[in-house]
Amino acid sequence: MAQDAFARAAETSDLRTLLGSARRPLLLGVAGDSGSGKTTYTHGIRRLLGNDLVTSIPLDGYHREDRAQRRRSGRLPLDPANNHLDLIEEHLRALRGGRPVEVPVYNHQTGCFDAPQIVRPTPVVIIEGLHALYEHLCPLLDFALYVDTDRDVKWRWKFERDVSFRGHDPAELEEEIQRREAAYKQWIDFQKTSADVVVKIHESQLGRLAHQKYDGAVPDNCYHLEIVLTPGHLPLPALNLPVNLNAVMNADSQPFMLAAVPSSYWGKRVNVTHIDGVIPLEAMQHLEQEIMAVTGIAEDLETCLVSDEAQNSTMRFAQSLVAWPFLGMVGSRLQEWRAEDHR
Repeated sequence: MAQDAFARAAETSDLRTLLGSARRPLLLGVAGDSGSGKTTYTHGIRRLLGNDLVTSIPLDGYHREDRAQRRRSGRLPLDPANNHLDLIEEHLRALRGGRPVEVPVYNHQTGCFDAPQIVRPTPVVIIEGLHALYEHLCPLLDFALYVDTDRDVKWRWKFERDVSFRGHDPAELEEEIQRREAAYKQWIDFQKTSADVVVKIHESQLGRLAHQKYDGAVPDNCYHLEIVLTPGHLPLPALNLPVNLNAVMNADSQPFMLAAVPSSYWGKRVNVTHIDGVIPLEAMQHLEQEIMAVTGIAEDLETCLVSDEAQNSTMRFAQSLVAWPFLGMVGSRLQEWRAEDHR
């Protein structure tokens, strides 16, 4: 019966339908430092597949100490020994098996642990945190993403978030940020060597491409992004990005850059996509329409993009480029299972 249901679903063209008949949940791990922007990219995958198919589990709840306890002990949450990594592994095994888990919850507003929550696996489960790509966890993941944000950008984001939204004392936070430098290099940074995709975020570098003097305006929240991708065959249709060259040559056009560079990275062959400036809105909308035709979700793209000026279309474009190889992995895995079911 299950095999027949999957065969019927496979005759449709969208991933949402296929995922509803998947053999088991697909697990995505997202690692990076606090404040690096991990949630930005998990949000992109959730938005392109739909909230009903995606569950996100933040790993902050698996810390051994709350904020007050860390003040007394002097230990940092970046230290793997200060986290219940064994419990994370146990929960990942249960989720892969389709079983619910009782997830511990950390409240960033109060700095305390709340009551745990029962999480039942959806077709896609995202775990997001400092240690998501640790060696004993990676074999349980289907896809691994690391967000590697430049120091100055990361600390600015973290400071703004933790003071404005999490109630941290600015002086204490400044001291903690200084202490975290060596801890990040020791316990977090190396995980990017295990990732399928690494997103690097820098300040905008458009000015470096100018002749003599840069004469344009770089919008707020504009960054230079590198998407470092381990290449592979994606069983998905081609994606097209139409760009109006007439508009690009107008005097009032907004600056943007898009480049693809074959490279090596930690001993692996990779493709690196560079993005900077402002991706034209019409091109961004077209790209998302094509992706959503594959996933089977509908959204008012014009309203969503226009109302999301703070994020800007370039960051959203990067979300799509990160989500696309993940969707390709989903399609490949579903094809494998379908072939096995028909043997």
